[in-house]
Formats: sequence, C-alpha cells, structure tokens
Amino acid sequence: MELRGYQRAAVAPALDGRNCIVWLPTGAGKTRAAVHVCRQHLESRRGGRVAVLVNKVHLVEQHAQKEFQVLQDAFRVAAVSGDSRYKMCFASVVRQSHVVICTAQILQNALLSTEEDARLELTDFSLLVIDECHHTHKEAVYNRIMVNYLQRKLDGQQDLPQVLGLTASPGTGGATSFEGAVQHILQLCANLDTETITSAQEEGQEVQSHVPQPRKQYDLCQHRAQDPFGERLKEMMEQIQRHMEIPSLPQDFGTQVYEQRIVELENRAAESLCRRTRVCALHLRKYNDALLINDTVRTVDAFQCLQQFYDTRKDTKDPTEQFLSATFEGDGGVWEVVNALAGDRRYQNPRLDKLEAILREHFQPPGASRGIVFTTTRQSAHSLLSWLQDTATLCGPHIRAAVLTGTGSSNQTRPMTQNEQQDVIELFRSGALNLLFSTSVAEEGLDIPECNIVVRYGLMTNEIAMMQARGRARAENSVYFVLAKANSREVSRELLNEELEELMERAIRAVQAMPEQEYRLKIRELQQAAVASWLMKEARISEQQQQHDPDTVHLYCINCGVAVCRGSDIRTVEGMHHVNVNPSFGLHYRVSSGKLQFPRTFKDWEPGCRIACGGCSQDWGMQMLYRQVKLPILSIKNFVVENPAEKRRYKKWSAVTFPIKEFDYVEYYSNTYGESF
Repeated sequence: MELRGYQRAAVAPALDGRNCIVWLPTGAGKTRAAVHVCRQHLESRRGGRVAVLVNKVHLVEQHAQKEFQVLQDAFRVAAVSGDSRYKMCFASVVRQSHVVICTAQILQNALLSTEEDARLELTDFSLLVIDECHHTHKEAVYNRIMVNYLQRKLDGQQDLPQVLGLTASPGTGGATSFEGAVQHILQLCANLDTETITSAQEEGQEVQSHVPQPRKQYDLCQHRAQDPFGERLKEMMEQIQRHMEIPSLPQDFGTQVYEQRIVELENRAAESLCRRTRVCALHLRKYNDALLINDTVRTVDAFQCLQQFYDTRKDTKDPTEQFLSATFEGDGGVWEVVNALAGDRRYQNPRLDKLEAILREHFQPPGASRGIVFTTTRQSAHSLLSWLQDTATLCGPHIRAAVLTGTGSSNQTRPMTQNEQQDVIELFRSGALNLLFSTSVAEEGLDIPECNIVVRYGLMTNEIAMMQARGRARAENSVYFVLAKANSREVSRELLNEELEELMERAIRAVQAMPEQEYRLKIRELQQAAVASWLMKEARISEQQQQHDPDTVHLYCINCGVAVCRGSDIRTVEGMHHVNVNPSFGLHYRVSSGKLQFPRTFKDWEPGCRIACGGCSQDWGMQMLYRQVKLPILSIKNFVVENPAEKRRYKKWSAVTFPIKEFDYVEYYSNTYGESF
C-alpha cells in the first residue's frame, strides 16, 4: 500500500506504536492511512488484534468492502453491526479475527456483558482505530469506552491497546475564545489518551493538490412578500392559547424557542395530569412544526403535515381533541385557507426559487453533476423531494433524486431503516442517483469523491457540521452553496463557523507546539478529572435508582391519566427492555394487528405487535416474544411516573428513582399460574 507523503507523515507516530489523533481534511485518505497502520501493526505484533470503531452502521460495510478489504490477503477481517447476524456471537467473531470493524455500541455491549461467552475486555485488542474521533466526548459511546480505558490506565494496567483516532474536524467544543478552544483540543487528546495530534501542515500543497477545496457561494433570498397561510396559522395558535386560559403564554410562533417553551408546558401538564392543557400544547407543537415547514419549503407541505396529524385524531372522544379538530376543519379554518391559496405563485417560497436556479444551472444540460442538499429535518427532506417532482423545469432523467435520513425514532416522519439507507447510498455511489436531499446523516463518512455541488439549505449548525458538509464537495471545480434568508441567523451562524474553523486550527497548532512535559502534565490532569467525574456520576445514578421502593411508584398513561401499574411490576430483559410482568396488566391495553417488522433478528426474542392504552389509544410500546413468553415492553416516555416525592416524565428508564430487577422465569411462572416449577 503506497501512501502519499502527507499520509506517511500523519501516521508516523502510530507506526511507532504511539497513541495519536490523525487530523486530515475530508477526502485526504485518513482511512487508507489507518489501514496501512493496521497492516504494519499486525505484521510486527504476533497475536495482535485490531478493532475499527465507527459511529454509523453504513460505515461498517463501507470500510470493510472499500478500504480494509486489502488486508484479507493475509488477515481475517470481519464486519459486525446491529444489522449483522454476527452481532449475536460478536465475542466469538472477535476471537477468530485479526481485524473487526464494528459500530462502537457493539463493542461497548460486549465490554459490559455479564455472560462469560459474550464478554470482551479491552485487552483482547492490541489496537483501537476510532473513526470520526471528535465524537469522543460527554455521553457518546466512544467516550464511555475510553473512560473504561482511562480507568485501567490510571490504575496502572500495562497491556492496554494502542489508540489511533481519525478526524477531519475536531471543532472547538462550543468555545469562542482561543483559550477555550485549546482546552477543548487538550480534552479530546486526553479522552483518547493520545501523545500527539498529527496533521499535514508541512505538506499543505500536496494535500491541496489531492483534496481540492470547493468554491463557497452565498445565495441569499428575501422573506416572502406576503404569507397569508402563515398568518392564519398564527391566528389559530392564538385562538388555541386563549382556549387554554393560561396567562403569559409565548407568542414567538414559528421558532425553535417557541417549540422549547411549549414542550416544557406539555411536560408540566402531563406531570400534573392536566389533559386539556397537554392536548392543546401538543396541537400547538404541530402548528409550530407547520410554520417551520412553511418557512422552509411550501405551504402545501405545511398543510399536509397538519392534515396527517388531524387524520390520526378523528375518532377520539376527548372533548378538547374534538374542539381542536373542529377548529382546524371548520369554516375559516386552515383547510379553507389552504384551498384558496393552492397554486398561487404570489406566495411561493423565495428559497425554492433560488434552489431551482442552482439545480437548473448544475444539472442542465445533463452531465456528470452529482450533489447533496442538506436540510434540517426529515420532513423538509421529503418535502424538498416532493417539490422537485412537482417542478416542471427539474423533471426528467437529468435529475435522479432520493431522500437520505436517519434511523432514529421521530415524531414527524417515518425513519429510514438501515437497509434503506444502504440502498440509497449505494445507488448514489454508483451514479443511479445523482441528487440527495439529506439530513445530517450524510455529513460524515460517505465516500463519494465525485460530488461537485453541496447546498446547505437554511441550516444553522456548528463548525464541525459545516466542515463535514463542505467535505462532501470534493470533485474538481465543485461549489458549496449557503442558501438562506438575507440577514438571518443562519447566515450569521455560517460566518461564525468560518471564524471557529480558523480558531480550531490555531488551537491545534498551539497544542502541537506545546512542550512535551507540559502537554503530558495537562493530559494527565484532565484524565484524572474525567475519570473522577465519571465515577461520581455513576455513583449518583446508582444512588438515585435506590431512592424509592418500587411498590410506592405508580405509572399513569400520559394521555388519559389512568393508573396502570406499579414500579414493582417492571422487570428488565437483557438489561435493556423494560417489561410488565403483572398478569393483570393485560386488562389495561389492547394489541394492534400485525407484527412489527425489524430489519434485523435478535438473539433470544422477536418483536410482536404494538400495544396501546385500552381507554384512549395512546401508544405504550410493543409486545415481545421472549423465549416463548409474551411480554409487553413499555416506552417510559408514554407514561407519567409518580413516586412519593413527585410526578414527572422521563425520557429514559435509566433515570427513574426506583430499582428494577431482571426478569426471572420462575417468579413470572409463579405469579402468572399460581404455582412453582
């Protein structure tokens, strides 16, 4: 494997067996250089084993097939992700391989496993390669793995693996001062236990020749001259707020700040079991979503968002729901207004006019153009694809577009499965697709060097996201567009990001120039502080989970407020699935028809049907078939939890204030059938 000069310089410390971070621009071949390090490491170290950790599932197969495949001439290379059938026997796969490419969570699960045949230790590896290592911070899984590493190191353990981090954008960690940025870089180095952060500063011209930077262009538009639909939505939001009869409600409709405040109101209402206020707050969130969509794409997209929401609530008997539905569909409601405005170009979103001009310029006449339009939400990505399909000047074989979004749960649109993501990525890579409307999921890791147009469509993100998105435009004469409203917060943030990128580079240079003894001392202090902080946090969580007797804790349906079970009815399956084992719990819910489909299989269980409140149809979770036993898995966010001190909502089961035991067959059989084995 021949490396370029700047690649050899960047990985020189790693080839000497030292821990380091390699900082090179997107497209400069960091992964290829890491493969070279892996080969040298395995050839020089008898019994060596490498773990290549990534933070996105599609990167597992991409690395395995495109970069690390060259190692298969001499070494056994395995790729394992949440989608893989090998996930169930991950530890066995590791022991039979020289190189394992996996999502970090797979390794973390194995490090925490209590089953002897499924458990791994960090010392089972001699080298850890951490891709996109700037994510090694706070609660991220990379950092959880590395805190484990640092604890062992500080305890004097000697046989820990070498660490190689790869990144194009360490960022400033939110710091806007030079001192703060330096501290962030030092903290990242401490988290990864690196002796140095390397780059290609002395080979800058060579890097530039291999990784051309795109031309940056700001395309700014004005606000809509008139927006009667948006004004009507705001009037209806005012009407709903008057109906709530709560003083001092926010009035900054159509903003992220409004959404945050109304979510807080919804949470307080849920915790106090005030259904009317909670339902109104939920509807106000949807109206606010519609305003944001109307501002981003088309009026018809915003209307469809509301229409789909109200279609799911037609059969409810709740008087507040009925009043709000009548407000939406009645005389003078949104339905009537949108029909009057349909197709009226006077109210066309100026951003779409700009985007149309960009796409026409770069995709007509048909050529080799390939691009990504980055947008904020899944809803706006789908809406942009719909707009493109409805725009006559953009229809035809010259633009072959699709949506690429994340796999996590969403209250807006259906997430993509990992298989769907893989299919879209492969079609884009092969040229069958030449345009993606994507959320941030495509910012990191996609290997598409031919991309010659990237559009940031009304985004307001940090400097890391800006650098990652810009790095997608790697073809010759590529262009990076910032499409936003003139004098907007998006433009201000983009300009700030440019300053932060320069600040990041200065901070890295300062850390690189730091005297070795001073650097080592600072790193040691930061590591000791990080481990101490983590141990204190774990102790607080453990103490918190012992505060209340499970029998004194009650769970209520978040929608109708009916009490459904006690904390003592809850058990965990495999340490992560929270199920209700009380036989009488089945009286409170109904089961939908049709099993849920997942893109992967599981070791000891399979998914069943969705379950919902028998009284109000609020979604509660799903059934699972665990070793031939049907158990209801509960999603904590669908309940209000009352302990002797308070009522509140939780986002995660790990935050509750009572201990939860592991599921026990004997106990379950005895409680269900009244007899023991």
